[in-house]
Amino acid sequence: MKICIRTDGGCFIGLGHIIRTLALSKELRKNHEVFYVCRLSKNNPMKYLPGINLVKENGFNVIEIEEEKLIDEIVNIDADLIITDSYEADENYYNVLKERFNISGCLDDEKCCEYFNVDFLINQNPYGKDINYKVNDNTELLLGTKYIILRDKFLKNDIRVINEEMSKIMITVGGSDNNNITEAIIKELLVLNKELFIIVGPGFKYADKLKKYENGKVHLCFNVDIKYYMKLCDVAIASCGSTLYELASVGIPTLGIVVVDNQVLAAKTMEKLDIIKYSKIENLRNDLINLSYDKRKLMSSNGQKLIDGKGIERIVDVLERRFLR
Repeated sequence: MKICIRTDGGCFIGLGHIIRTLALSKELRKNHEVFYVCRLSKNNPMKYLPGINLVKENGFNVIEIEEEKLIDEIVNIDADLIITDSYEADENYYNVLKERFNISGCLDDEKCCEYFNVDFLINQNPYGKDINYKVNDNTELLLGTKYIILRDKFLKNDIRVINEEMSKIMITVGGSDNNNITEAIIKELLVLNKELFIIVGPGFKYADKLKKYENGKVHLCFNVDIKYYMKLCDVAIASCGSTLYELASVGIPTLGIVVVDNQVLAAKTMEKLDIIKYSKIENLRNDLINLSYDKRKLMSSNGQKLIDGKGIERIVDVLERRFLR
């Protein structure tokens, strides 16, 4: 089967869509041909270039289409199946794809369209089953935590042992940080005199501004194995994107902050499940101080129970079954 992944990542929209589709694509390419279609901006190359580069670094071919020509040119793509992961896809886009491709599906987080004219729809979030999707009678809905997409390194984890003292704090706001939220977090936490491990993503616009904070207590971590720091640190401060599920799988207690509006539902749902504490930058210091040992143990346990690591396997089974119909 020839599979096209249609998604983007960059300084403005982050790398979350790229990272989760790469996890799925690596499993799919074991038995199928997989390639990407990504938008390109001639006026602002950095808008999408970090995402394109990350896809290529992982060994996938990328067809680049100028953003204003996407609808006109995507119909010329040769594929049996196309998977879209984009908040900017609209009803017209999905209608065009349904006419052109044998199988068309999408990943969605917050019902970006009123009607999805697709063959399958994946919403991996805990609230996925609660969304009333308007789809076709034969659309397969893959909803909820059974379909959480995790990278290979997060599929197997030991039961977390929680330290009574919080001495090491990990900070991650994703692959990009266009609004320099990371610096605001550092400023808020410096007074606590804890060790801070800041994950600096490839799309960070203001990485140079963070260097003045480096010392024996503040560490900037570039191009690192993020799971190592999840295991090393006692607590994480993270944006409320797909990284929340990786943090949950490792069992690290997390304070979640919303960096874009479409993360609010995930933040509220994960807090309701006692997996994260939904916080704000100005509240981080007090929320950390008040995060008790018992609360951290509960968050860790609930997070590790949420995910069984078989999400990608279930998705691939559905896609292969549809192709063989």
